[in-house]
Amino acid sequence: MRNTEEKDSFVYIRNKKYEIPSNLPVSIHIPEYNILITDSYLGEGVVIWSNVNIYGARIGSGTKISSFVEIRKGVVIGKNVKIEPFVVIGEGVKIGNCVFIGPNVAFTNDLYPRACHDDGSIVKEYKIVETVIEDFAIIGAAASIKCGITIGKGALIGMGSVVVDDVPPKAVVYGEKAKIRKFLE
Repeated sequence: MRNTEEKDSFVYIRNKKYEIPSNLPVSIHIPEYNILITDSYLGEGVVIWSNVNIYGARIGSGTKISSFVEIRKGVVIGKNVKIEPFVVIGEGVKIGNCVFIGPNVAFTNDLYPRACHDDGSIVKEYKIVETVIEDFAIIGAAASIKCGITIGKGALIGMGSVVVDDVPPKAVVYGEKAKIRKFLE
């Protein structure tokens, strides 16, 4: 039974308004649009398009989530964030308010991901490393963001950039950084 002081909120899914309880996790499944939201908190006026999966995340009010986006357990997204298509936001990512995330941005969350141990057994536990994107940051299309870093307030990441170090507030960064650093044993 809901507390009588609780009020309903609303979200837009494919431009249709849905009432949801305020400050309570929701689960929504709309198979015809391939939308699956489980145990997640959605702020007032969140907009969601097709082919979106959200698992156990907290999404701030006014955030717009385009098609083909996946947001994993424990992710926290601030208010008025714009997430373009084909973005996957894994566990351990925290995104501030008014952040723009361009299409095909890739966030990592494990410094040394593996499918199997040396004996061939499947790896079941990962070491999630937190990544922080501060308010008003802009991340251009197809950027790759290494886990464990902070992108500062108002920073701009150019399209296609590979970001492996902290980015100070208001900095503009772009380009690739991949080169041989070491060999695995």
